Amino acid sequence: MRIKMSLPALAVLLVALAGAASPATAATPSLTAAPASVVLGETTTVTASGLGGLQTATFGLADTDSGAFSGDGVETGATTAEAPVSEGTATVEFTPTRVGDVVIAVGTGESVLGQVTVSVSAATAEPAPATPSPAPASPSASSADDSAQSEPDSEAEAGRFSFVLIPLIAAAVVVIGGIIVITRGRRKRRGD
Repeated sequence: MRIKMSLPALAVLLVALAGAASPATAATPSLTAAPASVVLGETTTVTASGLGGLQTATFGLADTDSGAFSGDGVETGATTAEAPVSEGTATVEFTPTRVGDVVIAVGTGESVLGQVTVSVSAATAEPAPATPSPAPASPSASSADDSAQSEPDSEAEAGRFSFVLIPLIAAAVVVIGGIIVITRGRRKRRGD
């Protein structure tokens, strides 16, 4: 009985010692971009937080042809940037030069601490209307709709066919079965 009671106590003691022996875990660095989606040529602010006691944070691009950094203490137009860390936070501005997803990383200069992806889209030639207006009806639009309906999807057609065919076969089986039952019942009455 004494051994059973000491095993749980020993387990609790080992867990407590392991927790006391490990150093306090530091906050995990995080990297955010605001806004996370920009149009080509616009600027987004990239902020690294939870950097602890670092004096400077190094920002870099996965593809050096995808844009450039700027900001306080940062050489404008650089594809890597060392920004000062204040109270565990460092900030740079990023301006993309190509469309697509751009991966930005922050680190110590030797190791990567965090990454963020900025989505870059192409600029439109004219702004989108504030409210959509209904399209005017034209003969060519209605003929285009008719052609879309004249050739239905083969899978949809097969689905409709089986949806109609299966109940039709079931109804036929029920009717034929009913006829057979009725005719046998009459034959038995007549004595055939």
